[in-house]
Formats: sequence, C-alpha cells, structure tokens
Amino acid sequence: MWEGLSCLMRLAMNEGMLRGVKASKSGPQVLHLLFADDCILFSEAASRGANVLKEILRKYRRCSGQCINFEKSTIFFSKNTFEIERRVVVNTLGVRSSNDPEHYLGLPNMRIDHQSTRHLSQGGKEVFIKSILQAIPTYTIACFLLPMALCVEIENIIAKFWWQKGHENGVYTGVRGETYENGGLGFRNISQFNIAMLAKQGWRLITYPNSLLAIVLKAKYYPHSDFFNAQLGNLPSLT
Repeated sequence: MWEGLSCLMRLAMNEGMLRGVKASKSGPQVLHLLFADDCILFSEAASRGANVLKEILRKYRRCSGQCINFEKSTIFFSKNTFEIERRVVVNTLGVRSSNDPEHYLGLPNMRIDHQSTRHLSQGGKEVFIKSILQAIPTYTIACFLLPMALCVEIENIIAKFWWQKGHENGVYTGVRGETYENGGLGFRNISQFNIAMLAKQGWRLITYPNSLLAIVLKAKYYPHSDFFNAQLGNLPSLT
C-alpha cells in the first residue's frame, strides 16, 4: 500500500506540483520517509503545497481504502516559516502543529521509576537493564557520536540502578563491583557501543552507495570525494 502513496508523491514532484526537502543544494529532494506503520511527508509550507498534499492523501484513501487518522497526525514547520503560513497549512490539512519532533518520534529519557522497580531481584534488574535502559539510547547512538561525559553519565545511571538495595533485607546480591566494568554480565560499554553503531552506518554508506541516506550525505558532506576521504569541513552537523 505504501508504494501507491510513494508513486503519487513522486508523480506530483515530477509534474512540478510538489516540492520536498533538500539537505544540500546539490542533494536530492526527499518527499517522504516510510516506516512499518507510520510515515513522514515533506512539502513546502504554503497553501499550494498543503492542497496538493491533501489531494494526494484523498486519492490514496480512495484507491487503498486506508483512511488517514488526522487526529493522530502532527505537522512540524521550519523555524523561518511565518505564522500566517502556518495557520493556512494547519487549517487546510486539519492537523495540529507542534514544535517538539522528539516527542512525536517517541524518543524517551533515562528516568527510572524506582517505585515500580525497587522490588526487582538482581535477575530482574539484569533483564530490565538489557531490554530497557540500554535500549533507550540506541536510536541516538546509531546516528550521533555522544560525548564521553554523556556516555559515563548513562553508565552511572545504570550502575546506580544495578547496585541499589533490593528487597532481600537490603543486601546487595549478584556480582562483584568490577564485573559491570568488565562486561561480565553482558552489559554494554556505551562509548564502545556508540563507535560500533556508527561504524555500521559507515559500512552501510560504503556497501549501499545508491541508498537514499548515502546519496543525501554524499551530496552534502563529500560531493567530490568518497566516504574514506571525506573531511569534516567547517561547522559540520552532529550527523
């Protein structure tokens, strides 16, 4: 079904009716990003772009039978979009606007509800750390090189949770203090895991040079070079 929506978006772009977003002047236009049960659509913040996008969604609904849930949809504007243009687009599409894309993407924080976890056994804590705490920053770690101080802070949060007193008469159970540092329980070293995830991204750029990600990053950061010889340049983004 998503392929139909993708075709409608590309057709509108080829006819000059719809404009996507570009990460650089020489880079390709990005019209949409498709996920398992969600999608992100890009368009110019103007009445024309909003009407074209609304018509595309109407055609998609009529052909596929899938209705867009506008109550659960959110629109984000660039900071240089005028307020009057924002109101026009919001009223045309009938969706709410937000200035917090991180909240929409569901990026969580590292707060721990000690009331709900204080009665976990050491085995339960181990599962909680591996399946929840160490999984929380994975998305960010796969895209950005975190400062060492931040990696240490995350590990301190995990270590504090691991060594806090449980319900077994307030006695620490499990492993010796150095076991966490040595990865004896399979706990990740956040800094090393960060490097490994970024290396995987680099491998993808080299192995799949025709992917959208590779094309966009090459056009912006190393248009006249390759990944191995790319330079940081002036004021590079966190990516």
